[in-house]
Amino acid sequence: MVKSEKFFCRLIGIDTLISFDGIIPSAADFQLRLISLIEQFNKALQEENQTAEESEALCRLLCGYFDKRLMLNQKDNALSWGRYALMHYFYGYTQSQADDDITSLLADLLRSDSNLIFRYARKLLTLLKQVEGQTDALTSLRTACAPRTRLMRMEAVPEPETGCVDTPATSPRLMVLIIGPFAQKWFHQANLSTSDNGHIVWMVAEQSTTLASRLAHAQVTHPPMATVALFPVLVEGVENSALLTEQLMSWQYLFSSIRLNGRLPCIPAFYTRLSQQRHSHDPNRAIWTSSLTPPPHGQLTLESCFHNLVDKLNARDDGQDLYAIQRYALGSTFIAWLAESRLMGVVQSLFKNTPLDLAGVMLADSGQGFTRHGAWSQWLEERYGILPALSASIVMPPLPPLPLPPLADPETTWPAPVSLVKPGPRRRSALPAIIALLLLLACLAGGVYSSVRHNIGEIREQIRQFSPLRKNVAADDASLFPLADTVPLFANGSSNLMPDSEKTLLTIVPVIRRSPEKTFLIIGHSDSTGSAATNMALSAARAQVIKEWLVAHTGLPAGQFITEGAGDTRPIANNDTKEGRAQNRRVEIIPLPR
Repeated sequence: MVKSEKFFCRLIGIDTLISFDGIIPSAADFQLRLISLIEQFNKALQEENQTAEESEALCRLLCGYFDKRLMLNQKDNALSWGRYALMHYFYGYTQSQADDDITSLLADLLRSDSNLIFRYARKLLTLLKQVEGQTDALTSLRTACAPRTRLMRMEAVPEPETGCVDTPATSPRLMVLIIGPFAQKWFHQANLSTSDNGHIVWMVAEQSTTLASRLAHAQVTHPPMATVALFPVLVEGVENSALLTEQLMSWQYLFSSIRLNGRLPCIPAFYTRLSQQRHSHDPNRAIWTSSLTPPPHGQLTLESCFHNLVDKLNARDDGQDLYAIQRYALGSTFIAWLAESRLMGVVQSLFKNTPLDLAGVMLADSGQGFTRHGAWSQWLEERYGILPALSASIVMPPLPPLPLPPLADPETTWPAPVSLVKPGPRRRSALPAIIALLLLLACLAGGVYSSVRHNIGEIREQIRQFSPLRKNVAADDASLFPLADTVPLFANGSSNLMPDSEKTLLTIVPVIRRSPEKTFLIIGHSDSTGSAATNMALSAARAQVIKEWLVAHTGLPAGQFITEGAGDTRPIANNDTKEGRAQNRRVEIIPLPR
């Protein structure tokens, strides 16, 4: 990024905040900030060997644009910009003279031999459209510069973002542990629905000790499943940068005190509003930009990740897309704040003397603003005299799209989790299988925590000693509990428990009561009768119903039960038959170490 582009991005970032109905506490102070930025922009252009005439014309165009923007904006608020007009300050123009000057200035700059001047002028042409609308003059200018715009666009092809896999998963391939000071408050386990076709399991690790136990459990019971940590940062979640720094440093201390069996990849994810773009069908959906690195991660730095991220934002900004212009301008300003406030260095320290490896960084353009002004807003006011608009409500931060690890054949086949499904006809007593399952779960739970003293080979040797019982259990998954001759737990399309279903659920109460030290993951499933969204909500509701029933009948606190909805993404039977659909309307209960 050349020096002039830095100042241009700051100016367009301010314009983006105005488009959010930004708050200007003092028009006089705001005018001085704009004057300073425009003067620095002009100086930087001439240092980069742009002609004095074109540099001055571009600055005059910026003055006219901001005046027009703020004059229109004052109709909706108490701002009286007429007294502070930039064109009058710099050139002594009236507003009518300035309006006539804007179009001719823009036409001349779009014919410039300098690609840099053309690039700035092309962005201002797009920005003027949102102020003046689709006028004949702007349409003619856009048509005239279209060939040159296409040529410049071909020179910088943006790299596409990695999205989620559309194919439903038979089993999860990635466990994401959400950690850090914002994890517990902003990411509730009940809201972490599986929106990635069942490929990813999301879990909140409220404390550093919880992180260690969750990771140990995943490594022992699901060796093929990769694990990554997500470290969300909500920059308006605290009042100022000093408090944010304090919270981040406290977590660095906690991470340095834990010991894991291996290195854990970790991705910091920053949330803020960067553009006006929102999806009409899903306004809470974020627009993500990421810089992720596959393993091995080596000596990756946050600074290099952000540099790559800014390059991606720049590559997507061809001067024609208003939202891409806004996201690049305000995004680069946001990253400059992280560096200037030393927050970038503080986040980098999370990977020093800790078991975490930096695996990249993600930036979410999300929400309609915060309900209060925090660290990021405070810096904007101090530096540029403008605050982002406040929102009447807060939207919970969305989960990011993460690339999945390559498929790998598991080394060991582990027993299936406890499954509450409609069984087949009675063939034999399931009591031996119950005993075998309890012994096996106890062995697994012991193996998780003994991993500090024993290696994985010893744990597998313990499992091998129970192999005859395990074969008994695996021979008939439907007989994990004595459910034969019972009705299904749920009717089609319903989350209400069926009559006599309590008889089924009562069989697992003694098992859970004997494990008060464990946390239980309850995963609800559905058949494929309804839409994907309906099935996801239905499966989550079924898991919640089972949780509430178990809390009432086991005496264990609600915090020991975690729910997740998987929808119809993990069928165990054919959905084309009535019997298969009944089996897929199930709930699984998986014991986890606390």
